Amino acid sequence: MARLLEAGETGFGILIERDAGYIGNDLNEKFVVNENFKVELGKPIFVNSILQKWGVKNQNGRIYPKDILVNQVNEYQKMIDNGSSPSEADHPESSVISLLNISHLITKMWWGKGEKENILFGQIRLIVTPGFIKYGIASVVGDKVLLYMQNGLKLGISSRGVGTLKDVDGENYVQDDFELIGFDLVSTPSTPGAYLFPGVDIDDQGNIGEGYKKKNGVYVNENKKIIDAFDKFLL
Repeated sequence: MARLLEAGETGFGILIERDAGYIGNDLNEKFVVNENFKVELGKPIFVNSILQKWGVKNQNGRIYPKDILVNQVNEYQKMIDNGSSPSEADHPESSVISLLNISHLITKMWWGKGEKENILFGQIRLIVTPGFIKYGIASVVGDKVLLYMQNGLKLGISSRGVGTLKDVDGENYVQDDFELIGFDLVSTPSTPGAYLFPGVDIDDQGNIGEGYKKKNGVYVNENKKIIDAFDKFLL
């Protein structure tokens, strides 16, 4: 079984990242999921976040080269297409996804544009039960996650994978044997602003879905604050 590599270590092992990527002050606490986050029985629950980024040293001192991360994202997209992209709450120190701890699915991914081309964005579907939505009975992990968020707990995303770290000129680089396992929900992402916020419908190219119109450079509908934040998040 692969061992967990701590910050600064090299060699082969499980790579858990607590740096989810930087959004900036444009997306602050008033846009994160809170007690006003509405859910409806029978409708999927989506949130959005940054998932990963290439070419930048994270808080664990690791750098993901562009070609390696892009390749694994492409492989992970195949899992999304097959409906096999579950991830867990917290960061289990394992290279295997536990069926008993699945809290969400990654449903869509897309790369940023311009100066943010190295940032991988994603749409996340929380796995919750009708019993929680209707009666508030938390019976699976996703129910508990939604309960935490509705009570004001900010959650972020960070990646989990297996691979080799190598010291190259004093920097710790992820090597081409890296295999992406998933993107886990965490309570303390180390980069400011790397939190989930209410989702909007997005197509496979990262475009805002039907019902949203762009006016004066921002997307608007009846929930204008969220769309303003999402527009800044994408650009």
